[in-house]
Amino acid sequence: MGVLATDNRELIYIYSDQSNLGKDVLPYAHSSDKALRVINIEKEKISDTVWLEIADLVDKPLFELFSPELAEKHGIKNISDYGTNDLLKIVNKNPSLLQHPIAINGKKAISIKERNDIFKLYKKDGSNFDPSPEAIKNGEHVDTTKNEEDELDNPNNF
Repeated sequence: MGVLATDNRELIYIYSDQSNLGKDVLPYAHSSDKALRVINIEKEKISDTVWLEIADLVDKPLFELFSPELAEKHGIKNISDYGTNDLLKIVNKNPSLLQHPIAINGKKAISIKERNDIFKLYKKDGSNFDPSPEAIKNGEHVDTTKNEEDELDNPNNF
């Protein structure tokens, strides 16, 4: 059992408020039907053990979670050459290196490279979106639901 408390009914969103992508994806995280736990690593420190668990959930080496370009701007050359302990020290001192936010839902986690990546954790059946007539109208969605009266009025309407 991991140290990071995960639940299928909760979305954990980890980002740096120094990342434009992190700030841009935050409203998408809020749109989920799941309980949301937001961790801004500029203000809330993540333990070393949790970082290792996150890297395991995302299925990437720890160094791939952080921006090598930004690391070089901070004087950190070849971030992939650092050992785990050194990487953990580096990210704790430079949380802005997390330029790609991380979203975790249950045992699934992704490192977000584009805004729409977060939807990979949403249900694909659309059940997490408001199907009410007002929401469909306001969102300019086409109402594709049919009722029996429509089918009786026009039997060719499939």
